[in-house]
Amino acid sequence: MVRGSSWWGIGFLAMAGGAVVLGWAAGLERTSGGVFLVLALVIVALIAHTYLKARERAATEEHLLAVERERVRQSILMVMDPALTEDERLAVVDGFIPRLREAGLPDPRHGPCRDRFVLVADLARSSRELMDRARKAAFAIRDSKVTRLRMLDGVANDRLLPQQIWEIARLLRMQSELAVEQAQAVREMVTPELTAVLEPQKAVLRRSVEAVSERVAALEGYALRVRAADAALRAREALDNNEKYRELLAHADDAAELRQLAAHGEALEQALASSVREAIEAGRTLSVR
Repeated sequence: MVRGSSWWGIGFLAMAGGAVVLGWAAGLERTSGGVFLVLALVIVALIAHTYLKARERAATEEHLLAVERERVRQSILMVMDPALTEDERLAVVDGFIPRLREAGLPDPRHGPCRDRFVLVADLARSSRELMDRARKAAFAIRDSKVTRLRMLDGVANDRLLPQQIWEIARLLRMQSELAVEQAQAVREMVTPELTAVLEPQKAVLRRSVEAVSERVAALEGYALRVRAADAALRAREALDNNEKYRELLAHADDAAELRQLAAHGEALEQALASSVREAIEAGRTLSVR
């Protein structure tokens, strides 16, 4: 299949060929001016064709790079510092593309952004489980309908929530690295002096793990309240059908049922407002940690 830019190049060449034929037919080939015109048209066509081929190659490379970047994002779980610029994010992702690494692109784990992203696979098993819980909670909050409708605190969800996930990931990485160091320290003979050093460190590590676990639990609590708000919103949207039921009850002249239907609608309105308010409060509590 010939791409659009190739058609342009072929068109330019055809134009040059046509000029040669016309020049021959008109006798222009017998004059220096005619020869110059034909040569100029051929040169222009060749330059245009070369330029368009270069553009086509660049577009192909750009498409291939986009596909490879998406493959990295799908296959390698990582959490990045939300403060990274878009160029820095792409540089990290590009470092995991095999052909770019083979071409000399450095491993991002040893580059300037090495402390600005966390590979989930590098975490200890227990840390990976916590990270998975935190990510699932964040996705549930982000993908909820009340979030999409901007019914919650936009600042908390757009800015503070990614920061929460990053801080959790960064702490889990530190904990995983320290746990490895402690395990290596006791592989050989354990002396009283070594025990005296390690025991306080282990206690600090345990407290840090507990603190991160509490932070993840709070994030899950926020997600639970967001899901409750979503459920209340769905119930509130179901009230759109109430008009049909009111019409049915009106024909039956059932005033009592009409009043009950109206009361139920008011209760749902209050439930939605309450659930949204509770979700917002949970998000704000989370943001000050």
